Amino acid sequence: MVPGEALRGLAGVALFAAPGSGLAELLPTLRQLPPGRRLAYGYLLGVAWTAGWLYALSHWFAIPLRSPAILAVAAIPTLAGAAGAWRRRRRERRSASPSPPPTATKLAARLALIVGVAVTAAGFCDALTAPLLDWDGRLIWSTQARYLRAEGSVDASVLEEGKWWVTCPWYPLLMPVAQVAVLEVTRAGVDHHAFRPMYSAFLPVWLLLVWGGARSYAGQEAAGWTTLAAAMLSFPAFAGAGGAASAYSDLPLACFVGGGALLLLDLRGRLSAGLAAGILLAAAILTKAEGEILGPLALLVAAVVPLLSTPGARRREIWRRRRSMLALASLPVFLALALLHSWRAGIAGGFESFTRLTSWPLLWPGLLTRLPRLAHDAGAEMLTYADWGLFWWVAPLVVAAGWRGVRRRPARALLLLAGAPLAIGWLYATIAVDPHFIVTATWDRFLLQASLPFLMVFAMALRDLTRRATWQVQRRGHHTHLHRSESDLADGQLLSVDSGA
Repeated sequence: MVPGEALRGLAGVALFAAPGSGLAELLPTLRQLPPGRRLAYGYLLGVAWTAGWLYALSHWFAIPLRSPAILAVAAIPTLAGAAGAWRRRRRERRSASPSPPPTATKLAARLALIVGVAVTAAGFCDALTAPLLDWDGRLIWSTQARYLRAEGSVDASVLEEGKWWVTCPWYPLLMPVAQVAVLEVTRAGVDHHAFRPMYSAFLPVWLLLVWGGARSYAGQEAAGWTTLAAAMLSFPAFAGAGGAASAYSDLPLACFVGGGALLLLDLRGRLSAGLAAGILLAAAILTKAEGEILGPLALLVAAVVPLLSTPGARRREIWRRRRSMLALASLPVFLALALLHSWRAGIAGGFESFTRLTSWPLLWPGLLTRLPRLAHDAGAEMLTYADWGLFWWVAPLVVAAGWRGVRRRPARALLLLAGAPLAIGWLYATIAVDPHFIVTATWDRFLLQASLPFLMVFAMALRDLTRRATWQVQRRGHHTHLHRSESDLADGQLLSVDSGA
């Protein structure tokens, strides 16, 4: 690929990183984060803001998906954030407040950084030099992007007229709209793959979310080992059926839902965290069909579970502190649901592709009769070395051995959030006409959607294990020290007796 074409792909990443960084600058909760985590949340906010507003403006106001609208939507938070950063730096220069000293980085964090940078670089090199090769990315998402770009609208006639055969026309369009934005702004040709780096950027975002969340829940050492384990997984990085190397929407969905949930589970109840989380959960709803369930569910879990896990004396205080944040987070979620259902109302024969693959009468007694076969197929997918290495062999043992860490209060909400995508996948396979095909084609992707909350639980269990191992070593060392002291004292007494004789 010539340098000019590579620059198109990098410009596509910047198209979302710039407005997202502006939004992160305007939200105090994100502005206070370390630079890497702030940039990760900023990129997610940039995709959500730019593609989400273009989706809404195109459907509700018939504004064309062309460069003027795209650049205007991206420029608003970019300029506002730049102005806010300039004013803040002027105030900081006047106050001259000293910055806190950097903390020492542990070995696990260094290894995670090295591996994460290497994997990210490999992903970007592939995205900048090779065309898209995955199946659904070309058949569904990129094809939908072609329809939208050709007509300049999310209400493309090919989706609304029943005489055309379209695969899954009812799928939400956030990521195809993002593809259109990249291709329009960079003036790329119809067959150009300048949008691929946009998808590759979700991998470092995912790793930074894993690092930041695990560090807040389990400390730096456990976060380092957890992030290292995540960076060494092949499926999120290189799988052509759901990873960052593809144009599937599963990794973006995992980042939107996981990032929003991590912000909402913060018990401090800050309004800016609620607004950022609401934007991310709204993006999840507009990204994939499962997001219509996972987005509102994350909001519900964040609202209810902390109250159920808190003694009665503190329950009212926590609710009083968090209710405004949750109310603010719910606004973008409700707007996204309204937009999705309003857009779907115009799709001809919307769910025919889903009904051809499924049959609801299979639900019972399929929940029982299909259970052994589905469990076998799902286990085979999880234990595939080429995709997951030894992770799913080791992770359940770590969680079971570190059960004391999983008893902590945040783990209950995280386990519910991790189990929700798997429950959706299990239900889908139960009512499927060909359950074996559905499991082999989708189970890994549901695991990816559940990855962020599960890795938080994994980090908490790992922290419990390392703490107990360190305590045992210190205890043994203490006993050894006492034993040696008693031996030295006895030897000294014998020596004094012998000298006196």
